[in-house]
Amino acid sequence: MKDDGQELTKRLRVGFTGLAAVFLLVMLGAVFVQFVSGGDVPPPNGLSAAASPSDASGNVGDAPQEPLAELGVTPGNAPPAKASPAPSTR
Repeated sequence: MKDDGQELTKRLRVGFTGLAAVFLLVMLGAVFVQFVSGGDVPPPNGLSAAASPSDASGNVGDAPQEPLAELGVTPGNAPPAKASPAPSTR
């Protein structure tokens, strides 16, 4: 029974050491790729740095204020229902 506990501890230690080694390799690879590319990381969504949504003064550029509303997918943004004619009371 004592050997089972030692075996488990040894396997966990080896597993965590391997996991840490893979993590360090991935981090070193990311640093290397950033160094080779000149440190210029593109902004998210493929935007250029000149076309950022807000400038230094805090003004918002051409960025939509409500992108979901512009697409028409927000709740309560349904087109108004046509008023049905009032029933005649003859």
